[in-house]
Amino acid sequence: MLKDVNLRQALLLVFVVLLLFAENLSESPLPSELVVDHGDRLVEVPDTVHKVYATTEMGTFLAYALEPDSILGWNRGLSPELEFAVLDPYHNLPTLGTWDETYQTIRIDEIARLAPDLIIHYTANNPFNQVLADQIQETLGIPTVLLDNSLASLPDALRLLGHLLGKELRGQALAVFVENHLDKLASFQALHSSYQPIPVHIVSPREPGHFDELLGLAGMVEMPVWNDLPPLPDLVLIMPHTIADPYRAIEEDGHKRIYQIPSFPLNWLEPGSIFSLLGLEWLHSIAYPTSYSGELVQTYSTFMEVFFQLDLTPELVAWTLRRSGISF
Repeated sequence: MLKDVNLRQALLLVFVVLLLFAENLSESPLPSELVVDHGDRLVEVPDTVHKVYATTEMGTFLAYALEPDSILGWNRGLSPELEFAVLDPYHNLPTLGTWDETYQTIRIDEIARLAPDLIIHYTANNPFNQVLADQIQETLGIPTVLLDNSLASLPDALRLLGHLLGKELRGQALAVFVENHLDKLASFQALHSSYQPIPVHIVSPREPGHFDELLGLAGMVEMPVWNDLPPLPDLVLIMPHTIADPYRAIEEDGHKRIYQIPSFPLNWLEPGSIFSLLGLEWLHSIAYPTSYSGELVQTYSTFMEVFFQLDLTPELVAWTLRRSGISF
């Protein structure tokens, strides 16, 4: 009889504990999703993400390509080229600043007022940025996801961000577009794998090594220091607007293959940019003019239509590719 009483008391105690546990569960917030980002960080994100702030300009454009309505603002004021590429309803979004390895112009109070559901830290996946992502999350009190901005990781970034924004189908479609293009470019490059890397000199305010990822994928190597004496680089690439008219002086030094880097709506060679997909094909086109059989003009037009819903006019194509070595 005593055993029965003790058993009933034990069962009653278990029932009370379970009841209290159930009450605690009912009072807890709605469950969130746990996501492993590209920095192997476990981040608890809301089930539904409507609005995001991206810490870098390239991250903002990545989110814009997937869901324009998701972005709360721009990292800096839109240039005329960017205004032309961006749909009208998004021209007047506020400027929210940047927070990355180089810049910290973020307007924390404004971001707190706008209360994004998620922070996107689209940048190089390295220990520094993994720590910085934690710092951003702690400072803003908003879940922060690190996405790798290398060109090779672009399909994964599109899929993950598409999932977070509830745009899985579009994320998958854009990822497949990028994968197919990268596979085509890799196949082309494999045909030239026996060649020595092509030496190039880049006229740019960027430090040597800044463009190494794309140059490596294109079978090129940068000559960062060049004293106007032989050996000359095979190609000279000039970033627009760096100096007034560099072509004549460079031609006088013996160069014939001088090209201006396309930059509409942003620099095609900038690491971490979705436009670097176009930049890689452009490098192939000028490095191997006799064997390159691609259609850069068509790829460029398709890219802008797919990612930015922008129909390029022949005049805009001509303006973008002026002095770039492309016949159109």
